[in-house]
Amino acid sequence: MTDKISSKTSLIADLRGLGVHEGDGLFIHASMRAIGTPIGGARAVVEALFSAVGSKGLLAMPGFSTDAYFPSDIDSAAISQEIRAEIEDAVLGFDPETSPTSGMGIIAETFRTWPGTCRSVHPATSICLNGLDASEFASRHSLAWATGPETPLGYLQDRKRMKMLLIGVGWNRCSALHTAESLADTRRTKVRRFKTGTGNAPWAETPDVADDLNRLFPKVGAAFEEAGLVSYGKIGQAPTYLCDYAPLMSFAADWINNANIKSGDKH
Repeated sequence: MTDKISSKTSLIADLRGLGVHEGDGLFIHASMRAIGTPIGGARAVVEALFSAVGSKGLLAMPGFSTDAYFPSDIDSAAISQEIRAEIEDAVLGFDPETSPTSGMGIIAETFRTWPGTCRSVHPATSICLNGLDASEFASRHSLAWATGPETPLGYLQDRKRMKMLLIGVGWNRCSALHTAESLADTRRTKVRRFKTGTGNAPWAETPDVADDLNRLFPKVGAAFEEAGLVSYGKIGQAPTYLCDYAPLMSFAADWINNANIKSGDKH
């Protein structure tokens, strides 16, 4: 039993103490387990975030989904072309209204269904936004380089007072670091394959930055912290990092670029 009871009111106070103000924009990755069990659960967390930024603020969270992917538990190389085609036809595809988030946690899923939340339409890496100018940021999302500059993650660099908020998670969960790598000259790449819509929509293969797998991103975050550009606190029981969004992107792109040059990584 903890001696601190978390509620919407205490969570707002935690956010204020960390440095979140009315009018701020927040891109949020959050772990409910790390926060603890606030009265009201994920709803209390989301309401606290809205209260902290106010009517002129903006909240954003990843809406990543697996609905457009070939099933991960089936080895496509071990089945016939006919069966593979049958499975691909059966893949539901991404629907902005109904596709749940995957691996993003209950807070992100609660936010996805919140009244007024807008969702970008990338079949795999959609972004959910709610608040001032949310629909504008959600309206454009390129299929290629799905976390790159021509996506909500990239456009948010231009929003004044935009901040990154990591609640109970590490830098390895920070989606903006994929965006930063897409801006680097020596980005690591992969091919992303997904169904472009529902029903009989065609499949597409597009270039994207590779999965980090904890190779660089934790080091990038540590370097950013060492530069004195991160604020620390707790939201509920969760260790939390807060920093300015655009400076993080610029710093990380330079850091990743230099790291890849030193290691000999190529495009």
